[in-house]
Amino acid sequence: MPKEDAVPLRLLAILSVPLFVPASAAAQRAATPDDFLGLTRCESGRAVTRMRSDVRDTLVLAQLEAHEAVHRAQAETYSTCEAFVASIRSARRVVDIELPAYCAQWLVAVAQGGDSVEIRREYAWRIAAQSGAMENRLDVLQRFRAECEVPPVTGLHADGP
Repeated sequence: MPKEDAVPLRLLAILSVPLFVPASAAAQRAATPDDFLGLTRCESGRAVTRMRSDVRDTLVLAQLEAHEAVHRAQAETYSTCEAFVASIRSARRVVDIELPAYCAQWLVAVAQGGDSVEIRREYAWRIAAQSGAMENRLDVLQRFRAECEVPPVTGLHADGP
């Protein structure tokens, strides 16, 4: 029998970075914690992140940490982590929660040399899928473009040679 204060895995999955699984396989079973490279969940009222032990690539870990750090910060704005998770009740709310987390991850990936256009599109589609609203993926992409920009370059060569 589950504990009353336990947070459903489905909601926890919203706060994580999924492992790439073929769509046909993913639709055949419920998500498990092992499906996620990084997972932020509630433990005793606090948001705690766990990374899968088989994720060893430091570039990937940096991206995941940026993403999950946003979720921990989001949860800290509530009285408890569980209250934060309970606030996620609609597809729009999932998008509102995931967009800043994927933005943080995207900024790290781009700084590491990733293709900003391709990665932004992929993350926007992930957000739409996580929200259960794939029909809104282009709207999510437009929001991603508007709300998540590469910061301006600063330093000695920022204005040219």
